[in-house]
Amino acid sequence: MKYAGEEMFSDFTLNGHWWLPSNPNGAAYGTLSYSVDRIKLRLDRAFTPELDTAYGVGSVKIPVILGHANDSSSVTVLRAFYWSSNGNEIDLLANEIVVGAHLDSAHAVVREAVVGFTNLEEWTAYQLVQQSAGDGDAAVRFFVTKDLKPNLQVSGLPSLKTLTLSTDLQVSHDLVETKLTNQSRFTLEFSHPATLQTVTDSVRSLGNLLALLMDEPVQPTNIRLWIQFEPTGPDVSANYAIPPRATLPKKKPEFEMLLPFDDLQQTNTAETLFNNWFQKEQILRPVYDLLLGTIYSPGQYVQSTFLSLAQALESFHRRVYEGKFLPDEEYSSIKSALIEAIPAGIDAKLTTKLKTMLQYGNELSLKSRLEYLFQGIRQDHFDNLSGNNSPREFIRLLLDLRNYLTHYAGKRPPILESTVEMYNLNRRLTALSTLLIFKYLGLPEDFVYVPVVGRLRLF
Repeated sequence: MKYAGEEMFSDFTLNGHWWLPSNPNGAAYGTLSYSVDRIKLRLDRAFTPELDTAYGVGSVKIPVILGHANDSSSVTVLRAFYWSSNGNEIDLLANEIVVGAHLDSAHAVVREAVVGFTNLEEWTAYQLVQQSAGDGDAAVRFFVTKDLKPNLQVSGLPSLKTLTLSTDLQVSHDLVETKLTNQSRFTLEFSHPATLQTVTDSVRSLGNLLALLMDEPVQPTNIRLWIQFEPTGPDVSANYAIPPRATLPKKKPEFEMLLPFDDLQQTNTAETLFNNWFQKEQILRPVYDLLLGTIYSPGQYVQSTFLSLAQALESFHRRVYEGKFLPDEEYSSIKSALIEAIPAGIDAKLTTKLKTMLQYGNELSLKSRLEYLFQGIRQDHFDNLSGNNSPREFIRLLLDLRNYLTHYAGKRPPILESTVEMYNLNRRLTALSTLLIFKYLGLPEDFVYVPVVGRLRLF
């Protein structure tokens, strides 16, 4: 399939000439093949001496390869490495490509990015076409919204001048059919010219938020870049693609999502949520990674899921509230006195262990962190989400499980005998974590609780 601006989930090939930026006269002919799993560039010969002597996968790494496709497209292949060879032919694999421009991943030249995501139209659920009864000869009338306004616009975010969500109509037709389809996109206008890494980080952050709101994995479907190589020069448009290495998610109706856009709009919380998500991302990134890892890998063992969720709660408290018994300056003198009190002549390894334990002795235990977090949830909400009207018993269960699964010593908690019960516990921990995160990001607890408890999906 030839390239025509397809989405990241569509396969395509590009034939053309490829060369290194340092040696434009040493071009080799080859075929670039893009699929959801990988990017492969097959060259008819080696265009650098290192490839002639490559001996194994990854033995040669090439940061940037430039190309000119037969359809006149300028192409940039980024982070390529040696894969295999057969005779004169060389196969390289790459991590990302840009179709439409030549650039280096380190150059800050991207002014704007327009991004689509899986199920974004369903989440936005913006009605652009309305139907009504006709009059006269017209049995039915259709009305199409004329003056489209952005669904959402947030300004002043880290690295972003504006973030805009908009929806318009994509029209396709043939002799017997006309089709109108909603097309929702986020436009990321950067405060200053951005690198591809900044683009990737921003898209990832946005996708993570959507994954929590939809309660399912979310992938970018296409990324359109607007590049300005010179401050006063014209914009150049290009498509940026990274293989998703995932299957295309099924269409998901709005009512099956945790917090659809319309719910946020009706409560005037959308701008607050998106603003706080980006402002606090550096604080909560480790927490997001742990929680979203369970969403993107639903098939992992229930024990692994539990450990990730327990660590997410612990990390959330540490990142947001820190949690120490004493100020560092006051504890420092106590720690020094305790270290001085270690008897001389004991095993050196034991001395090292005691010193290491004292290094973290000022930090709250997991038990204290969980108590603090759960006390911040309304009692009836906690009872329903945890399935236990005693926070102390629920926390004891979590501690016993975490300690056993970490050390595999002591008495085995009975709940581990039932995969179903462990699954249900993980669903409860996911619900509690989600409630705490969205509450911290500015959403009212009552507003978040209703969809969260309604989507526990227990067995």
